[in-house]
Amino acid sequence: MPGMQPKTKIPYTCAFDFKPGFFLTAYLYRLFRHMKFGQDVSEELRRLHRDGTLVYAVKYGSRLDFLLYHYRFRSARIPHPAIAFGLNFSPLLPLSHLFKVAKSRVSHYFRGQGLPGPYESGYFKEAITAGVPFLLPLVDPRSFRREFVHEEKDSILFLLETQKESDRPIYLVPQLVLYRRAPERDPSALSNILFGAKDNAGLIRKTALLLRYRREAFIDFGAPLDLKAYLANQPPDRPLEEMAFEIRHRLVEAIDAQKRVVLGPILKSRQQLKEIVLKDPEITRTIDRLSKGDPKKRKQTRKKAGDYFDEIAADYNIAYVQLFHRSLGWLWNRIFEGIDVVGTELSALRNWARHGTMIYVPSHKSHVDYLVLNDILYRNNLYLPRIAAGKNLAFWPMGHIFRKSGAFFIRRSFQGARLYSKVFSRYIKALIEEGYPIEFFLEGGRSRSGKLVLPKTGFLNLLVQAFREGACDDLIFVPAAITYDRILEEKSMLKEVEGGEKESENLKQILEARRFLKRKYGKVYIRFGTPVPLREYLASYEGGHGQAVDNLAYLLVKEINGATLVTPLALVASAILSKHRRGFSQSELTATAKVIKEFLKTQGAPMASTLQDTNQAVADTLNLLQSWKVVDFLEDIGGSERFYFVEDEKKKELEYYKNSIIHFSISHAFVAISLLARGKEPVAAPTLETDYRFLQNLLRYEFLFDTETDVALTVRRCLNFFIDSACIAPEPSGAMKLTMVGFDQLPIWAALVKTFLEAYWIATRAFLKREGKARKRAELLKTMNYQGRQFHKLGLIDHVEAVSQITFQNAFQLIHEQIPGLKTKDEKARASALKELGDLSQRLYDLLKYPQWVGA
Repeated sequence: MPGMQPKTKIPYTCAFDFKPGFFLTAYLYRLFRHMKFGQDVSEELRRLHRDGTLVYAVKYGSRLDFLLYHYRFRSARIPHPAIAFGLNFSPLLPLSHLFKVAKSRVSHYFRGQGLPGPYESGYFKEAITAGVPFLLPLVDPRSFRREFVHEEKDSILFLLETQKESDRPIYLVPQLVLYRRAPERDPSALSNILFGAKDNAGLIRKTALLLRYRREAFIDFGAPLDLKAYLANQPPDRPLEEMAFEIRHRLVEAIDAQKRVVLGPILKSRQQLKEIVLKDPEITRTIDRLSKGDPKKRKQTRKKAGDYFDEIAADYNIAYVQLFHRSLGWLWNRIFEGIDVVGTELSALRNWARHGTMIYVPSHKSHVDYLVLNDILYRNNLYLPRIAAGKNLAFWPMGHIFRKSGAFFIRRSFQGARLYSKVFSRYIKALIEEGYPIEFFLEGGRSRSGKLVLPKTGFLNLLVQAFREGACDDLIFVPAAITYDRILEEKSMLKEVEGGEKESENLKQILEARRFLKRKYGKVYIRFGTPVPLREYLASYEGGHGQAVDNLAYLLVKEINGATLVTPLALVASAILSKHRRGFSQSELTATAKVIKEFLKTQGAPMASTLQDTNQAVADTLNLLQSWKVVDFLEDIGGSERFYFVEDEKKKELEYYKNSIIHFSISHAFVAISLLARGKEPVAAPTLETDYRFLQNLLRYEFLFDTETDVALTVRRCLNFFIDSACIAPEPSGAMKLTMVGFDQLPIWAALVKTFLEAYWIATRAFLKREGKARKRAELLKTMNYQGRQFHKLGLIDHVEAVSQITFQNAFQLIHEQIPGLKTKDEKARASALKELGDLSQRLYDLLKYPQWVGA
C-alpha cells in the first residue's frame, strides 16, 4: 500500500491509522466480524488502489462508520480509509498522538499563529498524492456550516483541484452499510428523536442493529467515479464549484439507488395499495358501467372489486421471507448438490437495478424455479420481486405463505371477467409506480417437454402498457435460464405427457413431498441473459404496440435459450436418443457426445463446468443413469466393454433433457432431415429452403423462429457447417451431396427433431382415420395416443417419445388452423380439405422415411 501518512510533521485528529488497542479490538471484532461484502469487489478495489487514490464516499459520516470500514477492510486486506474529511478522532487516538497534537497547537499559539488546517498546510494534498485512502461524508451539517458560513474548502472541490494537478486518478467509490434487510416504512417521530432516523442512525441505534442483525448486515459498493476521466469530459471553462455540486448530488443519488436495490422502495401497506387501485378513475368508470345506475348493484360491484383485489394482491412480510430463506437453505442442502450461479452476472444485475424497475423473466420447468431464483437474489442482496403466481398455488397453507413472501395470484383466463381484468391491470401498474420489481413466467405454465413453451404475451402487454402510460422511468427485463440436472416433478410430468390428467396443487402434495428428501437431484444452474431496457428497446422499434410486445417476447425467449446451460445429462441424453437408441458402449457414446459438444460450441452454447472433461462427464452421467434405473447394461463374459441400453419407456425421461438444448440445433436438424430424405441424390439449395420453410411453418407451435433472418441465409449457414464437418460436398452445379461421413453423422441432427415430425404425422393419420365420425378434441387426442403406440409397435415410427399429449395438442391446433375445411359440413370443401391433409401426411412421411441404411 502507498505511504499511509503524508510527510508534513503537523499532526491532525482527522487521521486514524493506528492498530486499535486490546479492548477496542475486542469490541470492534464482536461488532464487525460478520459484516459481509461482495468478494468480487475486493480485487477491483485493490486494482484501483494500485492505479490511483481511493476515496470512499458515504452519505453520512460518523466515527463508528469510519471504524467499521477501517477495521473490516483492514482485516480483509483491502485498502482501508486512514483519513476522513470532517471527522475528529480525538476520543479514539493514542495518548502519545494526542500529546503531539496538543504540543503542535500550543507551539503555534505561542508563535502567534493558529494551527493551519489540513487543507492549508498541504496535509490532505500530500495524503492524496501518496495514495492514502480517504473517507468522504457527503451530507454533514457541520461540514456544510464550515464551508457555507466560514468559507472553508469544500472537500469535493479540493479533490477536483488536486486531480487537475495530478496524473494519478482519484476514484470516488460510493458505499453504504445496510444493517438489516427490512423494507423501509414511514418512521416514528419518537424513535428518530431518541436514536436518529433510520437513514442516518445514531450511535445507539447503529450499535443495537449491528448486535441484533450482525449476520444480515453488509457493505454495498457502487460504481467508482474516476475524477480524471470526469474532468477530461468537461468543458474547459466550466467552473469547478459547479462540477463539485454535480458530483455530490450524483454520489448521493447513487447511494440512495444502492439502498433501493437491496431494500426496495418505501413500503406501502396492502391497504394503501388497495385504495390506490380501487379509487382509480378507470376502475370507478368500469363499476359505473357495470352497475348501470343501480345503487344496489353498484354497491355489490364495488364489493366484488374489493374481493378481486384481495384475491390478487401480495401481502409482503419480511419475517416470512427470512423464515423461508432459512428453510430453503436447509432444503437445498438435502436435495441438491449445489446451486451454480455466476457472481459477475449477479453483480451486473445490481448495476442494472440502479437504472430502472427490474422485471425478472425466468424459464419455467419446475415449482422450484421461483423458490431458487428468489433465494439466490436474497442471498446476494437484491430486493425480492413480487411474483406472478397461478391461482392454483393459492391453496392453504402455501397460498398464505407465498402471499406473505411477495406472490400475487393471477387467473389462467380473464375471459368474461371485465372488472377482474381492470383491477388486475391497475394493481400491476401500481406495483410499477411504486418501484417494486416483478417476476413472471413468459411461458405461462411449466414446460412438460423440456423446451421453452411459446410465450404468452398477456402479462407482458400489461407491463409495456403501464410503462407507456408513464408508470415508471424504465423497466429492465432480465431473462433467466434455470436448468436442473434432474427435475423433482419428473414422474408427474411424464404422466401428463402420456395423457394423464394434471393433479391440482394441494396440501396432500406438500405432505407427500417428503419423499424428495430421500434422494439427490444433482445441481441447479442459474444463468442470466442480457437485460433489455424497455425504454431503449421501444426507442429503436418502429412497429405498433402489439408487434412491439410480440417482438420483445421473442427477444426474451431468445435470451433465455441462449443462456440455457448444456448439462452432462442433456448432452448424454441427446447422444443416446440421436444415435444409440438400440444400445451402445461407453466409448461409442462418448464419441457421439464429443461430436454434439463440438457442434454446440460453434453455436455459442454455454457449458456446465463439469463438461470440461467429456470422458469423465459421460462416465459419471452413465453411473447416475444406472442408479436412477434409466440405463441398464449387459456384461460381456469375454471382458470387452459393457453393452448399455435404454428401455423404450425410459427414453421418455431422456427426451425431456434432450429437449432442454434442442433450440441450439433446430435449424441444422431441418437441413439434415431435408438432405437425408434425398439419400444419395444431390440436393439444390432451393429444395432445402422449401423444406425448411415447410418445417418452420409446421412446427410454429413448438419453436420460436427468427422470422427476420432470411431462410436462404439460415440454410447457407447450416450447409457451411456441414461442409466444414465433411458431411456434405458441393457439386459443380452448386447442389449438395452427402459424403460417407454425412451418412454416419447427419442422422444425429435429424433425430433431434424427428420426434416432433413423427408426432405430427401420427396426428394427421388420426384425423384421416376419424373422417366421417365425431371429431371432438378429447376423442381425437385419445385416437392419436392409441395410434402412436400402435405405430411404434408396428415399427412405423422409431420414437416412442413421439407419443406425447403435449405435442399432439399443438398438432391439433396446427392442423385445424392450416386446414380449416376439416370443420365444414360442405362435402366438396371437406373432400378438398381431406386431400390437403393427406398430402401433408405424405410429405411428412417422405421426410421421415429416409433410407433404412442411413443412421441407427
